[in-house]
Amino acid sequence: MNIAAAKVTLRLADSRGLKDKRRVLRSVVKRAGDKFGVSIAEVGAQDSWRTAVLGVACVSNSARHAERTLDAALRFIEEDKPGAEIVDCEKEIMGGF
Repeated sequence: MNIAAAKVTLRLADSRGLKDKRRVLRSVVKRAGDKFGVSIAEVGAQDSWRTAVLGVACVSNSARHAERTLDAALRFIEEDKPGAEIVDCEKEIMGGF
């Protein structure tokens, strides 16, 4: 079993409040999760309306597949919502479980 995980910090330039932020994040989480089969959750900066921190993870029998899937999901997140810019990303690949 191999796991690819990332902690992603997004800047939400168009957000005017927490309602806007939640609307954007709900869409991003649902669409990326459905399209790539990754798990996504907001893991930080819950009270900041211009910043979001997401945890994204993919489990696979191949480390290469897990990493490619994670990278594709991260590209999708940034391209899907023009107002959501990835400003920081910490990735880790764990294997051999």
